[in-house]
Amino acid sequence: MGNGFSEAALAVFTTLAPMGACAFIVLCAACFKGAFEGAAGRALDKAAFLPLAVVAVGFIGAFFHLANPLNAFFVFMGVGSSPLSNEVTVGVVFFVLAAVYCILAVAGKLSAGARKGLLAAVSVMAVAFAVFCGLAYTMYTIPTWNTPASVVQMLGYGLLGGGVLGLLTLALADVEVARENAMAGAALSIAGLVIGVAGFAWQVVTSQSVSNIWGAAVDQVPAIWGMVAALAVCGVVGAAVAGASRKKPVPAALALAVVVVAVGVFFARIGFYGLYMSVAL
Repeated sequence: MGNGFSEAALAVFTTLAPMGACAFIVLCAACFKGAFEGAAGRALDKAAFLPLAVVAVGFIGAFFHLANPLNAFFVFMGVGSSPLSNEVTVGVVFFVLAAVYCILAVAGKLSAGARKGLLAAVSVMAVAFAVFCGLAYTMYTIPTWNTPASVVQMLGYGLLGGGVLGLLTLALADVEVARENAMAGAALSIAGLVIGVAGFAWQVVTSQSVSNIWGAAVDQVPAIWGMVAALAVCGVVGAAVAGASRKKPVPAALALAVVVVAVGVFFARIGFYGLYMSVAL
């Protein structure tokens, strides 16, 4: 058993990295609708570095979790056999692919077809990254985490945050483009809200049957249902702002919504780590 706040660095990683990654799904949808044309397109190319930077901050959080950051290089030695190694590898592949896209786009080296193909590939890798972030915790030695709910909630968090962050990225480049593509961002956020809250609640419910000599797993986090509620409220705020962007996107409101959603997901992740209970006890 452990205190969820002791894993705050990992909570930062699993909050921000999937959010930044899935924001590219909104950019991909906008690209296929022809948003990346003219001056607005050039502005969008530059704005695409925002979600990439969010992913980078998430990875920095993961490094702070290590006692010795230099040990991060050894994580790749377990690819194929270690869930953690698989997670980091998929994340690095995504980041490199997204960075290549951003650099080539800003340099004006992408044709319309190449842009669509590369953004589609980045979006697929974003979803894969979110899924692998959840799979990293499905270990038989930790029954409270070893459930499909660990994967489901991570995918939901990525879509929820990514939808709002993606719309913010579009709005910072061109408000009209953001309005025209608000449906994609709102749909992504709503889907993520439902999936994320359902996944977290599912995990809390299944954890109620897990116990050891110290008591039930959920007893270690007395406010766990409050965290579920906080996630739901923050998610509703984010999805509502995303939906309102169909009429009038406001970058400041979208930025605030991104922060609110990130806070909700962060505390949900703290609750997740607090449910840690191994078979050894």
